[in-house]
Amino acid sequence: MKQNSDTINRAMKEYKNSREKFWLLLREVISNSLHALIIRKRKDSNFTNPEITLDIIVNDELCEIVLTDNGEGFTPLNSKYFNELDIRNPEKEQNKFHPLGQGRLALVYYADSALYESVYRKSLDQLVKRTFPYPPEEAIDFFSIDAFGEENISNGDTYTKLTIKIDKQQTLGRAKTFFNKYSDVNKFKTWIIETFFPFITADEQLVIKVNYNGNPTTIKKSDIDTEKGTLPFKVFLQGKEYSFKLWLIQKEGR
Repeated sequence: MKQNSDTINRAMKEYKNSREKFWLLLREVISNSLHALIIRKRKDSNFTNPEITLDIIVNDELCEIVLTDNGEGFTPLNSKYFNELDIRNPEKEQNKFHPLGQGRLALVYYADSALYESVYRKSLDQLVKRTFPYPPEEAIDFFSIDAFGEENISNGDTYTKLTIKIDKQQTLGRAKTFFNKYSDVNKFKTWIIETFFPFITADEQLVIKVNYNGNPTTIKKSDIDTEKGTLPFKVFLQGKEYSFKLWLIQKEGR
């Protein structure tokens, strides 16, 4: 199991040439939430409300990002593969996701602190909640989720909530560089659509709710069709006609 210093050095090596690419952190953690929703949906036919909420506050003193998804949470299997960076999770492999812990390395490099809160279903009538900081204190192995106790929950649903805080000069500067480019909720919404377009358009039920400095917006496939517009077209290949649809997404600032 990796110790703190080993993983910090690896994070520095991974991202030292990407200092101004704060968006990598957002891409990694949001991708993890999307993967969690897809896995739960494929395992549970009754799960029809996949949802992500993203609350962002950014100002001259602080950047706080709270990301919540209603996936299946940190199950024992998910916890096991969170404990090591380079071990592949077979459930993600089956869904053609091939993460290697880059999201966690991005957290180490771009954030100052993070807190995970997760509820998973231990049995049909038992939910279990676990909360742990990331990274934990120096005395604890870097990914020892089992070092933090569990709490039984009587009712509710499974979820994972990640709270990221950034308040040091260097790390806050990286965050502000990104959010200055996407300075309002509509520009940030366009970034999300562009970055996660295949996930959004593949699932009619997926909803992404964003609250950006107090300004809310919602992203789902039907809204993209309405707000951005589409252009149908046909292609003839080897005597056969194929129909396609082109979404008209204009990049902000062009």
